[in-house]
Amino acid sequence: MGANGGEQRSSGLLLPVLALFFVSGATGLLYELLWMRRLTLVFGATHLAVATVLAAFMLGLALGAAWSGRIADTLKRPLLLYGLLELFIGAYALVFPALIDASTELYRGVFAHGDPGRFWQFQLFHLVLMIAVLALPTAAMGATFPLLSRFVTERLSAVGRRAGLLYAVNTAGAVLGTALCGLVLLPAFGVRSTELAAAAANIAVGLVALQWSRSRAGLHEEVEDDLQEQREHAEFLELKPDPNLDPDARRRLRPVVLAVLALSGACAMVYEVAWTRFLTLLLGSSVYAFTLMLIAFLLGTAGGATMASSRAGRPGVRPLAWLAAGLAGAGITAWLTNHLFRFMPYWYVDLFGLIGGNEVMLFGVHGALAMLVMVPTTVCIGSLFPFALQLLVGSAPRVGRDVSTLYVFNTLGAVVGALLAGFVLVPMAGIQDALAWAIAVDLILAVVVLHRYVAPPRLRRLAQAGLLVLLAGSLSIRPPWDPLLMSAGMYKYVSELSDYSHEALRNYAFSDYELLYYAEGIASVVTVARSRGTGNTWLANNGKVDASTKDDLRTQVLLAHLPFLYRPDAQQALVVGLASGITAGSVTLQARLVGIDVLEIEPRVIEASHFFDEVNGRPLDDPRVRAIANDARNHLHRHSQRYDVIINEPSNPWISGVSNLFTREFLELGRERLTDEGVFVQWTHTYGMASRDLRSVVGTFAQVYPHVLVFSTIEDADVILLGSNSPLQVGPAQLASYLARPAVQGDLRRIGVQGPYDLLSFLLMDRPAALDFAGDAPINTDDNAHLEFSAPLYLHYATQQSNAERLLAARAPFLQLRVAGVETDEEYLVALGGVFERGERWQEARDCYLEALELDPRSLELRQRLARLVEKSAGE
Repeated sequence: MGANGGEQRSSGLLLPVLALFFVSGATGLLYELLWMRRLTLVFGATHLAVATVLAAFMLGLALGAAWSGRIADTLKRPLLLYGLLELFIGAYALVFPALIDASTELYRGVFAHGDPGRFWQFQLFHLVLMIAVLALPTAAMGATFPLLSRFVTERLSAVGRRAGLLYAVNTAGAVLGTALCGLVLLPAFGVRSTELAAAAANIAVGLVALQWSRSRAGLHEEVEDDLQEQREHAEFLELKPDPNLDPDARRRLRPVVLAVLALSGACAMVYEVAWTRFLTLLLGSSVYAFTLMLIAFLLGTAGGATMASSRAGRPGVRPLAWLAAGLAGAGITAWLTNHLFRFMPYWYVDLFGLIGGNEVMLFGVHGALAMLVMVPTTVCIGSLFPFALQLLVGSAPRVGRDVSTLYVFNTLGAVVGALLAGFVLVPMAGIQDALAWAIAVDLILAVVVLHRYVAPPRLRRLAQAGLLVLLAGSLSIRPPWDPLLMSAGMYKYVSELSDYSHEALRNYAFSDYELLYYAEGIASVVTVARSRGTGNTWLANNGKVDASTKDDLRTQVLLAHLPFLYRPDAQQALVVGLASGITAGSVTLQARLVGIDVLEIEPRVIEASHFFDEVNGRPLDDPRVRAIANDARNHLHRHSQRYDVIINEPSNPWISGVSNLFTREFLELGRERLTDEGVFVQWTHTYGMASRDLRSVVGTFAQVYPHVLVFSTIEDADVILLGSNSPLQVGPAQLASYLARPAVQGDLRRIGVQGPYDLLSFLLMDRPAALDFAGDAPINTDDNAHLEFSAPLYLHYATQQSNAERLLAARAPFLQLRVAGVETDEEYLVALGGVFERGERWQEARDCYLEALELDPRSLELRQRLARLVEKSAGE
């Protein structure tokens, strides 16, 4: 059959198959995001744990592609196998939660009594377990591409165009899957419903493919080797045929093409990791920011593949030249965007001012900046695959095998690149140098490919010389990078600027600060700086300030003391989040403690905490303290140890990943790891947070713990919740004994706490009042991830005052929270009111005196106090 017959034979099949593969791409990305989310909740959210899951996922894709490539060329009905694979993927998604539960029990059993000295043995077990969980469905996903590539390819000269189009359409489907998952389905329906929707889509695709395979059985015979016909057609059109398409030239080019796709795949992942780290400084760490970054990366890749597949196989088009152009383009555009980074914080402020801070339009700003960074280079990266296919596939009986070989090399290169970027290049060399090395590799590959290109020698040498000059420039010319500017966290603090000018940004970012420490770690960029004016030293992760020596001091100290006020005999404590180390340092003042575990997900924070040694009491020097680089959920899953006190002091719940430490399931896990009378402590903020979300935090906590106390440590900023399985009661003797300790006295005095009433003044609610305050707010769960998707929408709203007012309005009666035995009711209320009055907390002082007046309506002293209070508050 001639070429025209083959083209007509497939014309009715291509679009339907592309539609099926588009849906496959969408569901495949949905599964990657959903299963990554499920797995990290148990097996860890550290960079190593996430990389292990990603490596297992991509290895499964490569294994599946390798397997299907061996049989694709021999199958008479490839659509039949494709349909069965899609049905299997959908069915696997239905039972995936049960597999996670079983794996969790196995994981707990193996790690419960693990020896830290066997770290790498455990990591190997972790990888094996992840492969066991993910290998089958991901292999099925990877197997589909070679199968369909063989199915839609009927002419050898069209393999780059047809298989490249499949690749482009599948990637475009992944763009849709990312957008649906992060922007629509998860926020609206939760994890399980989204998973079920993806499974239903896979099953539907599978059933359609099976139906088509029956009605079109035996339609495809052999791939037509029409390369000679193409060469003759090119000569007829007076186009010089590409000598690199000759069989001998293809054989010589094969190792070069495979190496290029492997190395360019590695470079693509280095770009993605480094860009994501930079964009996190610019756009933040919310789930929406990460979704938009992934959309930008995939959109560029899909666009490049679409463009290349439309040209591959055309007469006169030289794939080797286009391959070199794609590599050079990737390197050049990455180098150019690298030089734009220093301007982007200013552009962010400009755009924020232009849109007036509109939250919906801010999504467009984030997406535009992500695309500006990623799309130019990813278009070039996406163009490589179709042209590489056109060069590699040179034998009709090996179409499926050659397609799978190229896919496998590209995927394995991506695995290596992701691991190399995350664990070596970015932490050791930094974001800019990591990009420089990837740029250098792409430019070197372009030079190598040009060396193989048959072109006028002078033109080839000129192009190679130009690329080598760019190579030298990329390695030697480093764009300016001001750590304080890049760590200014405009995604969070732009609304605090005096105005949206460049001068305001400069004043906010670095005019008043002395940089003490800056490191690009495995999980975050860590910055420590000191204000020249106030002396306040702060620590930021990815630009978000997480601790300070002045602004946050009261909360950091009270987090450490409040639980021990109720459990002074505690022996084992866990602190989640080291940051400045101030909380951990205050915990070490508890002499009865035998062991103190401090979890910190970013190892660089442990280094940075030493800049606070003059304030934190040097907790890392205490022999009882173990600093552990891990996340809280994985630590509690891995270790069966029970704690008397667990202090959960993560960053804000609008940050993706951190939000998992505010869910009902995590609180229940913490409750399991408490001793019978243990206390769980939870911090949360009130600024930039919707009332509904704050009530959700309180309500979720109060639902899990039968005994709850809520404290407001900084009225317009921070709330601390205490939960326990046993009543939270403190007697006067116990209270006096605790405050009489010299070390405790000194620590509390620096935050203005002189006596028991100062401590009790922070107490807002017990459990009944907390439940009333929560009302109908949704319970935050692993499935609905309510806070993760709701909290980022309110970052730039001034909610602190309204939330403080709501908390005060919901406050339990003072006598309901009274410490039994500390004076009479009236004396208690008067003393407590005096503390409020000294702290200029006028409303609380007024309410306290009014409550006391109800006990003694004739009290002249109380009336005088109230009158004096009215005068003071009016004066303020």
